[in-house]
Amino acid sequence: MVTPQQPEGMLRSQRYTASDNDVLDYDGQTRFPIVPLISGYTTSGEGVQVITVTYGAPSNCQNNLTVLRAELDGLSAAQDLDIDLVSVDVPFDDSVGALIHTWQLLISHIDDGDELYACITFGSKPVPIMLTMALQYGCRIKRDVSIECVVYGQMDRSQDPPLARIYDVTALAKLDELVRVLADMRVAEPESALRMVLDLGSGENG
Repeated sequence: MVTPQQPEGMLRSQRYTASDNDVLDYDGQTRFPIVPLISGYTTSGEGVQVITVTYGAPSNCQNNLTVLRAELDGLSAAQDLDIDLVSVDVPFDDSVGALIHTWQLLISHIDDGDELYACITFGSKPVPIMLTMALQYGCRIKRDVSIECVVYGQMDRSQDPPLARIYDVTALAKLDELVRVLADMRVAEPESALRMVLDLGSGENG
């Protein structure tokens, strides 16, 4: 995940409504969609490492990192989890070189056998691309690594009060991997193969 940049008082606790994955249904309120993700996909006694990219400036990021740590401590106590929060500290820079450097720092935390989860809610527009690249690196380079769930938290401000939703967007990351596999196999009619797989996936969700 990425530590949010909102000024103090602007990052408010919300009850996130799970729109397409009941596992993400979380009764409590939180400022961070990573919390429903962890809550839904862990069992008592499990260990979790949360890796968050934190910009050195503005100082809001450090404040929000402290708030994140407190929320994770609360979740850890409530669900008997061992949550290790690791902050990857980087400059506030969206240049390609800086993003590749951040990607290199993230993949250094991926080990064989890991189950990967991600939240792409916070950060600048290129950041979800970089985070997805890190997930795909884990699956393609490391052994027995899987992408389990990727979430996005949305604030619908057309409603008063705003409605917070959490989406499971894992299929997008896996679709990209499927396209790569089809290309490597030189499938004669890749569009038909994609439609078949997507129809199967829709049937399972339905």
